[in-house]
Order: sequence, then structure tokens, then C-alpha cells
Amino acid sequence: MPQIRPITDLRNTTEISELCHAKNEPIFITKNGYGDLVIMSMETYEALTASPVQARPANGPEEMCLLTEQSPIWAGMLADVLQQHHILFAKESSLGAGLALKAGSLSEVIRFFVPSSQLAPARELVEELFEKEQS
Repeated sequence: MPQIRPITDLRNTTEISELCHAKNEPIFITKNGYGDLVIMSMETYEALTASPVQARPANGPEEMCLLTEQSPIWAGMLADVLQQHHILFAKESSLGAGLALKAGSLSEVIRFFVPSSQLAPARELVEELFEKEQS
């Protein structure tokens, strides 16, 4: 379950830093009851932004396979579902961060990669989530 904290909690930087490192996931910061910021440890950021080659397990190179391409709107939902099912994945923007800001998110596509051993269950989830969109 994601951590959601009010912006006033940022006053205690040590506690927030320890929480970021302990959870190994982003922490959502609200301002006046609305989402405002997302903070995370550097390790978590590097893991989330790792290229598919960097995402290979340390115990041996496992091939990363393209799972799907989704718009940024659907990419967040797919990432949540894959995490809930404990499927490792890496994602990358088709534009890169700089171009995505200039070109806008409408032209951006997010590519999802999964280890070859998890490709079949991941494909089932994608088909389940997006079958209505394809019909």
C-alpha cells in the first residue's frame, strides 16, 4: 500500500528519509488534500528508471522481453497491476524525459519489458486489462 503523507511532514527530513529507504517505493506528498509531490530514495529511483539491460537479475542474465506499449495514462495502472502480481518489469519512454516534456504526453508511449520467465503471466494480465480497448 502506498505511503501518503501531508507536505508538513517534510519538516522532519530524517523521518522522511528513513521512510523512503525502508519502504523502497515512492512516497506521495499531499498539499491541501491533493497530490502534490512524489519522493523516493535514490536506489528506488534508479530501480524504476533502469533500462531493461540494467534490470536483469544478478544471478544470471535473463532476457528482457517487450510486453506492451501503452499511453502514459494506462502505463501507471499497468505498473500497479504488475507490482501487485509480483511481476518484475522495466519501463521506458519512447521519447525520453526531455522530449516528453516538449512534445507532450499525448505523443509519448511507455514500453514495458518483463523477464522472459514472467512473460506469459504478464501477457495474460495485459489481455485482461486492455481487452475492451482492443475490441
